[in-house]
Amino acid sequence: MDLLMFILMTVIPVISHGLTLHGPSGPLVAPLGSSVVLPCYVDKPLPVEDLGVEWRKTDPETLVHMFQDGEIQAEIQDQDYQDRAHFFTDQIQHGNFSLRLDNLRAEDEGQYTCTVHSQEESGETMVEIKVDNVEHLQVSGLSRSISASVGEDVTLSCSIDSHITLEDLEVSWMKTDEDEDIVVLLYQNNEASPEASDERYTDRVEFFTDEIPKGNFSLRLKSVRTEDKGVYMCEVFAGGLSGNTTAVLGQLGFSALHIMVLILCISASGSALLLCCLIYCRPTTKGLIVHNSSILNVHLGSSVVLPCHVPPHLLTKDLKVEWRKTTKKSKTLVHLYEDGEIQAEKQHEDYKNRANFLTDHIKQGNFSLRLDKLTAEDVGQYTCTVYGKKEYMFSAKSKLTLKILMSGKFIPLGGSVDLPCQVDKSLLENSLKVEWRRADSETLVHLYEDGKSRADQQHKDYHKRAHLLKKKIKDGNFSLHLKKLRAGDEGVYRCKVYRDQDCVHTTNTELKLGLTVKHSHHTPVHLGSSMVLPCYDNKPSTMEGLKVEWRKKDLKDLVHLYEDGKSQADKQQQDYQDKAYFFTEHLKDGNFSLRLDKLRAEDEGEYTCTRTVYSGLYRNRSQFSTKINLVLKLLDTVFRLQMLLVFCPNVLMFLAFVLWGVSEGSLFETVSCCALYFLRPLMLLWTAPYINNFSVLFKSAWDKSLNYGGFEGVMIIVLFVFVLLFNLIYIIFLLVRFIGKLSQRITLIFGVLAGITFDVLPSLQFILLFFAFGSGTGGFIVVAILPVFLRVARYNWDSVCGQQMGCSPAVMRSVYLTLMILINAVMVYFYIIALENEKDRVGWACMIAFLQLLWAMINFTWSFKWDLPRLVAVYVFGSVGVVLLNSVALMIELILKTVNGEGVMGDMRIAVFSTEFIFILFVMVLMVFEPWITPCLQSCQKAIKSRRAAAAAARSKKKESKNAAAASDETPAGGSNQNTAESHEMKPLMDKQNQDTQPDSVVTQK
Repeated sequence: MDLLMFILMTVIPVISHGLTLHGPSGPLVAPLGSSVVLPCYVDKPLPVEDLGVEWRKTDPETLVHMFQDGEIQAEIQDQDYQDRAHFFTDQIQHGNFSLRLDNLRAEDEGQYTCTVHSQEESGETMVEIKVDNVEHLQVSGLSRSISASVGEDVTLSCSIDSHITLEDLEVSWMKTDEDEDIVVLLYQNNEASPEASDERYTDRVEFFTDEIPKGNFSLRLKSVRTEDKGVYMCEVFAGGLSGNTTAVLGQLGFSALHIMVLILCISASGSALLLCCLIYCRPTTKGLIVHNSSILNVHLGSSVVLPCHVPPHLLTKDLKVEWRKTTKKSKTLVHLYEDGEIQAEKQHEDYKNRANFLTDHIKQGNFSLRLDKLTAEDVGQYTCTVYGKKEYMFSAKSKLTLKILMSGKFIPLGGSVDLPCQVDKSLLENSLKVEWRRADSETLVHLYEDGKSRADQQHKDYHKRAHLLKKKIKDGNFSLHLKKLRAGDEGVYRCKVYRDQDCVHTTNTELKLGLTVKHSHHTPVHLGSSMVLPCYDNKPSTMEGLKVEWRKKDLKDLVHLYEDGKSQADKQQQDYQDKAYFFTEHLKDGNFSLRLDKLRAEDEGEYTCTRTVYSGLYRNRSQFSTKINLVLKLLDTVFRLQMLLVFCPNVLMFLAFVLWGVSEGSLFETVSCCALYFLRPLMLLWTAPYINNFSVLFKSAWDKSLNYGGFEGVMIIVLFVFVLLFNLIYIIFLLVRFIGKLSQRITLIFGVLAGITFDVLPSLQFILLFFAFGSGTGGFIVVAILPVFLRVARYNWDSVCGQQMGCSPAVMRSVYLTLMILINAVMVYFYIIALENEKDRVGWACMIAFLQLLWAMINFTWSFKWDLPRLVAVYVFGSVGVVLLNSVALMIELILKTVNGEGVMGDMRIAVFSTEFIFILFVMVLMVFEPWITPCLQSCQKAIKSRRAAAAAARSKKKESKNAAAASDETPAGGSNQNTAESHEMKPLMDKQNQDTQPDSVVTQK
């Protein structure tokens, strides 16, 4: 630009009012679009105070620029000259008032006056501009790089200076730093063409429409992404002329969404590591929980004991034990132990003198409740809650349900019962009348007369509830079927059969109300501590002829035995010696519970308590038994942490990928990763490992189906709906199986549907895939081949090859693996054919490999009897390792794309599905090779256990030797005969602060 090209022209002095201003001697000639300097200066500098300089265009009269009061008055410029007319600000104090006019236009031609005022003096000079109208094209933009944060809008500048009309202009914005130029936006035929834009810029770029007539073709780029970083070229064509300018979108800052993604990734990885440490860096993670599988039936008016045994480590001075009854309408305090005393005065009125603790047993942690004089109002759930330092520590529950008792059988309310009434067939030759009545009120329950039932004469309480068994009447069976049983149905029912007004048969049946008692789960007790297996009789027991036997299902020997008035420790199984104890003093009260000390994982199993009383000369036997299951479970705290580990990191990663998709806009990548992380908790819980196998294809298939017409378009939509429906059926089946509380019939129906779905779904998947990616004909070819593969994959190998052909597990599983590798290779090959033209085929390939492995694993579960060795290392890798790897990969990808405009992988599915593939591969290996892995693990565990036992025995022996040596030094010889065995037989139940309340009812084992 020739800013001073005319300054050298001869200037003529102009004298007016004492000031001499110098200007040009003739017109200034300059081309369009250039800059020109309009000279105006004095010989000697003027004081800036009270100095005023004014530039005006004479025709029309327009203020071009002004300097006054020591400042440039840009705000009062005419709009056409703003940002185009400039003083040389630093030269004004030296007397130079020249004006530079940029981007010269045709309308700038004309005469300009420069007027200067200084105190009482003034002067003026005139400058004329002539514009050279030679046609030209000048394209300009910003020379500096543009910075922005991801998610913001930016403007890429491009101004055109030309006399050429808009109809003859063609403007194209291109991104030029890729392997090939990418069309961002076009302007041709006097309008913008957004349909020509590359898909990554769809709906994100636009011109400033109102500015186009002024030659402003700047581009607005909305919602900047990391991939937008780079060089953009604005190229203009007009006839034989062309020009261009570039705009550089340089450094990108992190947007709020990116910061949230980073926070979520850090939170996911941090929570996974923290929870893993909290779970696996503690000494005990598991405990034993009591499942009382026996259901006790008791009569109204009798008594029942509701067990609640507090573990020894919880027996502290500030202990509080609370028994409450919970119903739908109320929560009632049944009994309370607090401040070391029984708080009988706080009991509810209904339970005073009826609900009692076993007082003598409390010091041993037995807070069982004895409920006497049972009534129908006692129905509900009874919860024993234990608090220490006002914090919840332990609970046990028992549920009392009201039922109808008939002939020793308990029938639930709402159920049905048949009241028997059988007559001799010979009586059927005559016309009979049969009456069923309540003996206590003579209420007519049912009437049979003149060969038919008289329902109209029934009492209204039995209408549609009581009827005869019509098909059995011909056999003389006039039994009454009473359904929808109620508490009010209690009483004696009398069946009378009349012949010619004479009663020929009478039968009485009594329905009595009773209660069933079911003890539910207890809080898990830590391994290494003690627990009580409850076993109570509802009435005191005689000690003469009493035999109490505790057995474990998988052991031949006894866990413990009480016989002949004492505990038979010598008959115990070796592992339970010095571990299992009776509460001997409480046997007479009907308490046959067993205390187990030093709990081990091996103590898990089913225990049976059998109480037998022999009496009389012929040794008559009265027997009572109950079954207790000890189940190894995670401790409550650990269980909650495990649930957090399963759900928390995966939910955070799900949200991170949602925000990643919003900021980066990759639909398939986002849908795939979000679908996986939404379902990972189910996969980790081993509930639904194959729910999401086809979901990532839906969006692609649906979008592309809109581009098909006729038969193919209809086929894609129909197949899409079918695949969606079958997936829904399979998900429902998994949920039904997970809930486990629905009827067997419903579960069976959904199981059959799920089996059909599992057979049909892969075929539909292939057809949908081939149609969606443009290979419809190939899809039908696969349908002819695929069923053969599926039949081989779903073959019942255990039944046919194992049982009928006698094949060994090694042979069966080796052949199966070989076939599955072949099948999956063929399936992946067809996938590759279908996806070969897709840009993101690597991401699709990783996802497909993962899905095929899932498909193979689930087929294995259908084809073999299997078990999954639960290795902590594999679980930790799936729950922690995979989350860590993927969160770090996502953070690195985000940072690199923000800084460099390009990530390492380009598609996060490569990282996400690759790590998930490795996790599922480990699980698959454990399942397939389980027959060899399990014995190996068991032998390793036995070896570790034997080493620990040997080390413990050695330490114990060494300690005893030291004690014996110390005793021999300090004790006289006469005292060496003390029975040292007895000193180890009493097992303390309480901690050191409670040793003064040590139970004396625990018998010394000999």
